[in-house]
Amino acid sequence: MVQVTRPSSLTPSTQTRATPEAPARAKGAQGFNAIVKGDSFSSTAQAGSQQVNALRLPIPWPGKGEADKIGWIQKAYPPAKDSTAEFMKLNQAVRAGQNVMPPEAKNCVFLAVGGLLSEAAPKQIYFDKNLDALEAQGLQVGRVPVDTDMGVEHNAAIVRQAVLEASKNGKQVVLIGHSKGGLDSAAALSMYPELKEHVRALVTIQSPYGGSPMAQDLLDNPLVRYGVGGAIEALGGSIQAGEDLTYDSRKEFLAKHPMPEGIPTVSMASTTANPTSPLFAMQEYMHQRYGVKSDGLVLPQDAFIPGSKSVTLSGLDHLDSTGTTLNPFKPYQPEDLTLSLVAIALKMPKGG
Repeated sequence: MVQVTRPSSLTPSTQTRATPEAPARAKGAQGFNAIVKGDSFSSTAQAGSQQVNALRLPIPWPGKGEADKIGWIQKAYPPAKDSTAEFMKLNQAVRAGQNVMPPEAKNCVFLAVGGLLSEAAPKQIYFDKNLDALEAQGLQVGRVPVDTDMGVEHNAAIVRQAVLEASKNGKQVVLIGHSKGGLDSAAALSMYPELKEHVRALVTIQSPYGGSPMAQDLLDNPLVRYGVGGAIEALGGSIQAGEDLTYDSRKEFLAKHPMPEGIPTVSMASTTANPTSPLFAMQEYMHQRYGVKSDGLVLPQDAFIPGSKSVTLSGLDHLDSTGTTLNPFKPYQPEDLTLSLVAIALKMPKGG
């Protein structure tokens, strides 16, 4: 049984799957290496793009543009190793009902770390199916109660406490971070070396490890920055939560806190051009301004942790991998996706 709590210096809260979850705390008044071609919605998306082009208004783009920063991390650090083919084989096996988890999975605790503002989403529709899949295998799971509208360093301390508590009985921890949750998880490993002996693997799902052009463009615009910052602060959070997703902040942070070696890491990213996606406007923004594909918030070029195994999927937006959606054409389900990614991570030996 795992108990996951915040450090005593932070607002107390407990959220686990081993016991009934405590009520959510009250808030104040949050392989680019081998991109798969041919999205599931490519033909429909083309028609959607034509419609968007026809309706475009002569409004200037926000910010100064980030074309020179996109994918910077792939050039500055050792590249990730494309493992999309390995994922496809495992995902096919999972869909066929095969158990792909190695025996050592029983000796691990799997902790989910949510993304920006995900506290606002009901637990039943966010990350729940991912955890259900692991729990159905008889594995121990939990949620790390991060402040999803606070900065990376703030949440790294919460992840640290969660790992130490979950590993008290000698079990190894597998961190599974979605979006900014992947940054919070990686930051904990980078900032707190004592965690290395307790963490078996890290899986990041659509995490802007190198930054996000959406975050940078929005916060480079003073008017947008003021509006976004005011909204987050009104919810009891900090503008730092958004600032930490920019290219500039990620470069500065990683220079100070590089990812430690020896922890098996799998990074998943996706692209889509689905006109029915709630993120379609942002997908189109990045495609038209920068000529790149994305999941609506994150680019594969920015999502892969240096030295990790990378997986690039087509047809998923930023919400599809961890959410219950009405998309009937979703090519990968959160349950199968999670089991396949975790299986890849646990097949990797832990280094010294």
